[in-house]
Amino acid sequence: MQNHIRKHIQLPHEIHFDQPDKPYGCFSNSSNHPIELEGERWTTLEHYLQAKNVFGTTSEKEIMCKALRAKVEQYPVIREILLSTGDATLIDRTSSDPNLLGRAWMEVRESLDGYQPHFYLPPWIVFPEEHPYSLFWRMGFGEDYAMHYWPWLEAMSVNARKEYDAYFPEPEDWKFEDLDEEEE
Repeated sequence: MQNHIRKHIQLPHEIHFDQPDKPYGCFSNSSNHPIELEGERWTTLEHYLQAKNVFGTTSEKEIMCKALRAKVEQYPVIREILLSTGDATLIDRTSSDPNLLGRAWMEVRESLDGYQPHFYLPPWIVFPEEHPYSLFWRMGFGEDYAMHYWPWLEAMSVNARKEYDAYFPEPEDWKFEDLDEEEE
């Protein structure tokens, strides 16, 4: 995100993930994304990590990053979704560790070609007091935010947008009617 915008926004840019069937669940170790690694096929990342017995070892993060890279290479959709998170903090809610999985995902993300350190929260979260038709969006800081947010959002892949929209559902008063349909 542009620095002059970010310094005015105090909300944390975080994405929490835990269950594979929830938004951003593809980041879960138990998501249904079998991987091929070291000449074997593993049903989930969790199966691989358990078999390697890495938990609590000094090489845990290194082995975890290796497995995450394999997952990203073998599933371009997950790569798209991961890149779409920009510089948001990824937080694994299922673990008692100090967010090792989330930090490993962020390390992998930053190493990918195409990584852009920009992530925008939806305007209804950043500015909950502003109505979508307010003049705030047509001048000053609101306009500046909208001018960065909407092109960023439109540039997302279909799969990344699906995760984003599910994680940040649009409130009813932000659902714009299609004006072209009304004119017909």
